[in-house]
Amino acid sequence: MSSDDEVEEMLLKKKLMEMMKKQQQKKEEDDPVKLVRSRLYDRGDEVLDAALSQFPNETMVFVRKLAELIKKGAINEKISGSELLYILRNIGIPVSLETKITIVKDGKSMSLSDMLKEKEE
Repeated sequence: MSSDDEVEEMLLKKKLMEMMKKQQQKKEEDDPVKLVRSRLYDRGDEVLDAALSQFPNETMVFVRKLAELIKKGAINEKISGSELLYILRNIGIPVSLETKITIVKDGKSMSLSDMLKEKEE
């Protein structure tokens, strides 16, 4: 194999790698869930995961519409978990989140239920 063939083969491999990378980026941009996740903060992922597990069909309709608005530039700012939860509940998707109350006593963290059990004993 000549030196020119090796150089040409390396250039073809490099071009192929670049094309594959661009295709992967396009797939990620086309995934509405990933796009919406990129705009969430402050437990937003947790709210979205809960919504997707409890109401998958309804949530996907909402996520697609939200992704469309983000792509169009109608929504530019980040969305907090509490804002997302508020929106979902207002459009009729009653997402439930697990709530846990933790109390710190004597430098020790314990859940409220554990603390109440301890008092009963």
